[in-house]
Amino acid sequence: MSSQIRQNGEEDIKEEEIAVKIMPFNPKDIDIQTRTLSIDLLIKRLKETPSEIDLFPDFQRNDNIWNEVKQSRLIESILIQFPLPAFYFDGSDNNRWLVVDGLQRLSTIRNFVIKEKNPLILKGLEFLKHLEGKKFKDLTRSLQRQIEETQITAYIIKPGTPTDVKYNIFKRINTGGTILSSQEIRHSLFHGKPSLYLKQLSESLVFIKRVKITSERMLDREFILRFLSFYLNKVDDYEGNLDVWLNNTMKKLYTINDNELSNIQKQFEASIITTKYALGKHAFRKYFKKEQRKYPLNKSLFEIWTVIVARLSEGERSFLRKNRVKLKEAILILMNSDQTFVKSITSSTSNTNKVKYRFSAIQNLIQNFLKNDH
Repeated sequence: MSSQIRQNGEEDIKEEEIAVKIMPFNPKDIDIQTRTLSIDLLIKRLKETPSEIDLFPDFQRNDNIWNEVKQSRLIESILIQFPLPAFYFDGSDNNRWLVVDGLQRLSTIRNFVIKEKNPLILKGLEFLKHLEGKKFKDLTRSLQRQIEETQITAYIIKPGTPTDVKYNIFKRINTGGTILSSQEIRHSLFHGKPSLYLKQLSESLVFIKRVKITSERMLDREFILRFLSFYLNKVDDYEGNLDVWLNNTMKKLYTINDNELSNIQKQFEASIITTKYALGKHAFRKYFKKEQRKYPLNKSLFEIWTVIVARLSEGERSFLRKNRVKLKEAILILMNSDQTFVKSITSSTSNTNKVKYRFSAIQNLIQNFLKNDH
């Protein structure tokens, strides 16, 4: 494993055995329309300004994963009338379909048919060798028409389908070359205010400089969402399904006014500053002895420390900073003496009992520590 990955917390993330419960829902809530469309319709939607098909341009995933040969062979498949896999769209907004599955194929069609600057040039063809080196505009009109009139199958998730149902649909049918992460799915489902707010917090200089976590696959925004979920809700209300818990927080962000959101950001940043100053290089990481290698960032420790410290007064945070040596000693004792706590931040971390135990352990540690101030 590379040092970059270790620094970004991937190791501990992989240690987590996310316990996802299958939440029952009424099958009648699943409203997916099957349609036969021409590629020309997709082209027209892609050409509109703004585009009527959202290829997720601000995702950290790449919409051009396929190399030129693989893209060229998709075009070749269309020309020799090989059937294409089905496309899946979220059609909640008929003016802007969201791509659930089929991103690379749509990107290839865009690159070949629509792009004027640096369009796809066919190469590595298996059957239509005479088309090597050609752009779309170089094809005869009959070949261009053949591409445009090719029929594809599209499954469109209709408006009114509940968010939790759509989330499960996204996770089950997203099978392309670059599968969306859970946070990327949330980004597409809860566009607007919730996604913009997470983006705002992820671009905070306090967060970037002190936490230093990768933005790849929106991992940074997932860390932030976990803070928001436990900051805005009571830990006692958590019931073991992390996906539902985080999704509900995204919904809740629609209802919070800008002044409150601004205050939450201030508390979030103050919490990071305090924790990072008090715990130094071991902030948000496992810590078993004074001199040891730096463990990866740990999601569970991040959410505990940011939430609990954000709820302290500035005077209490100041006390933690001034007594950081003793605080680190207290954490060392906890890490080395309480295996239940260590397990709660290491495996099956979304388990209800483990979530409540680890919050209670750090809460008690800080409360006992602050008593020394009185």
